Amino acid sequence: MFGERLKQLRESKDITQQDLADILGVSVGTIGMYEIDKRMPNNKNRKKLAEYFGVSSDYLLGLSDDPTLTDTEAEQVDDLKAFLKDSDMRAMFKDYDLWTDEEKQAVLTVLKGQKALRESKE
Repeated sequence: MFGERLKQLRESKDITQQDLADILGVSVGTIGMYEIDKRMPNNKNRKKLAEYFGVSSDYLLGLSDDPTLTDTEAEQVDDLKAFLKDSDMRAMFKDYDLWTDEEKQAVLTVLKGQKALRESKE
Protein backbone atom coordinates (compact mmCIF):
# COMPACT_ATOMS: atom_id res chain seq x y z
CA MET A 1 0.00 0.00 0.00
CA PHE A 2 2.75 2.47 0.95
CA GLY A 3 4.67 1.97 -2.29
CA GLU A 4 1.58 2.37 -4.43
CA ARG A 5 0.59 5.60 -2.71
CA LEU A 6 4.12 6.97 -2.85
CA LYS A 7 4.39 6.32 -6.58
CA GLN A 8 0.98 7.85 -7.20
CA LEU A 9 1.88 10.98 -5.21
CA ARG A 10 5.26 11.29 -6.91
CA GLU A 11 3.73 10.99 -10.36
CA SER A 12 0.98 13.47 -9.49
CA LYS A 13 3.71 16.03 -8.69
CA ASP A 14 5.41 15.11 -11.97
CA ILE A 15 8.75 14.45 -10.30
CA THR A 16 11.18 11.63 -11.00
CA GLN A 17 12.46 9.05 -8.60
CA GLN A 18 15.78 10.90 -8.78
CA ASP A 19 14.08 14.18 -7.77
CA LEU A 20 12.51 12.47 -4.78
CA ALA A 21 15.79 10.77 -3.89
CA ASP A 22 17.51 14.17 -3.89
CA ILE A 23 14.83 15.63 -1.63
CA LEU A 24 15.24 12.82 0.90
CA GLY A 25 18.99 12.44 0.51
CA VAL A 26 18.75 8.77 -0.46
CA SER A 27 19.61 6.84 -3.61
CA VAL A 28 17.23 6.48 -6.54
CA GLY A 29 17.37 2.73 -5.91
CA THR A 30 16.01 3.32 -2.41
CA ILE A 31 13.03 5.20 -3.87
CA GLY A 32 12.46 2.32 -6.29
CA MET A 33 12.48 -0.13 -3.39
CA TYR A 34 9.98 2.03 -1.50
CA GLU A 35 7.67 2.07 -4.50
CA ILE A 36 7.61 -1.70 -4.83
CA ASP A 37 7.22 -2.21 -1.07
CA LYS A 38 10.57 -3.95 -0.73
CA ARG A 39 11.77 -1.35 1.74
CA MET A 40 10.16 1.18 4.08
CA PRO A 41 11.55 4.63 4.88
CA ASN A 42 12.61 5.39 8.41
CA ASN A 43 10.38 7.65 10.51
CA LYS A 44 12.30 10.79 9.58
CA ASN A 45 11.95 10.17 5.84
CA ARG A 46 8.35 9.05 6.17
CA LYS A 47 7.60 12.38 7.85
CA LYS A 48 9.47 14.28 5.13
CA LEU A 49 7.45 12.46 2.48
CA ALA A 50 4.14 13.23 4.16
CA GLU A 51 5.10 16.88 4.53
CA TYR A 52 6.43 17.19 0.99
CA PHE A 53 3.31 15.69 -0.56
CA GLY A 54 0.96 17.43 1.85
CA VAL A 55 -0.68 14.27 3.14
CA SER A 56 -0.94 12.66 6.53
CA SER A 57 1.45 9.87 7.51
CA ASP A 58 -1.57 7.67 8.09
CA TYR A 59 -2.60 8.18 4.47
CA LEU A 60 0.88 7.29 3.23
CA LEU A 61 0.92 4.14 5.32
CA GLY A 62 -2.54 3.08 4.16
CA LEU A 63 -4.06 3.49 7.61
CA SER A 64 -6.47 6.13 6.32
CA ASP A 65 -8.01 6.97 2.98
CA ASP A 66 -8.18 10.64 3.99
CA PRO A 67 -5.02 12.50 2.94
CA THR A 68 -6.11 15.69 4.74
CA LEU A 69 -3.65 17.45 7.00
CA THR A 70 -4.43 19.41 10.13
CA ASP A 71 -3.82 23.19 9.99
CA THR A 72 -0.57 22.77 11.92
CA GLU A 73 0.62 20.05 9.56
CA ALA A 74 -0.28 22.24 6.56
CA GLU A 75 1.81 25.12 7.95
CA GLN A 76 4.73 22.75 8.47
CA VAL A 77 4.39 21.57 4.88
CA ASP A 78 4.54 25.14 3.61
CA ASP A 79 7.65 25.77 5.70
CA LEU A 80 9.29 22.59 4.41
CA LYS A 81 8.51 23.43 0.80
CA ALA A 82 10.09 26.86 1.18
CA PHE A 83 13.12 25.26 2.82
CA LEU A 84 13.48 22.63 0.07
CA LYS A 85 13.33 25.25 -2.67
CA ASP A 86 16.47 26.86 -1.29
CA SER A 87 19.39 24.92 -2.80
CA ASP A 88 21.86 26.28 -0.22
CA MET A 89 19.68 25.01 2.64
CA ARG A 90 19.25 21.60 1.01
CA ALA A 91 23.01 21.30 0.54
CA MET A 92 23.76 22.47 4.06
CA PHE A 93 21.42 19.99 5.73
CA LYS A 94 21.77 17.06 3.32
CA ASP A 95 23.96 15.13 5.75
CA TYR A 96 22.06 16.20 8.88
CA ASP A 97 21.64 12.61 10.00
CA LEU A 98 25.44 12.36 10.27
CA TRP A 99 25.76 15.36 12.59
CA THR A 100 26.61 14.80 16.23
CA ASP A 101 24.12 15.85 18.88
CA GLU A 102 26.47 18.70 19.80
CA GLU A 103 26.52 19.98 16.20
CA LYS A 104 22.73 19.83 16.01
CA GLN A 105 22.41 21.68 19.31
CA ALA A 106 24.87 24.38 18.18
CA VAL A 107 22.89 25.07 14.99
CA LEU A 108 19.62 25.05 16.92
CA THR A 109 21.03 27.57 19.41
CA VAL A 110 22.05 29.92 16.59
CA LEU A 111 18.65 29.61 14.90
CA LYS A 112 16.79 30.27 18.15
CA GLY A 113 18.99 33.32 18.76
CA GLN A 114 18.22 34.67 15.29
CA LYS A 115 14.51 34.12 15.83
CA ALA A 116 14.59 35.93 19.18
CA LEU A 117 16.52 38.82 17.62
CA ARG A 118 14.03 39.10 14.75
CA GLU A 119 11.06 38.99 17.12
CA SER A 120 12.59 41.67 19.37
CA LYS A 121 12.77 44.02 16.36
CA GLU A 122 9.08 43.53 15.49
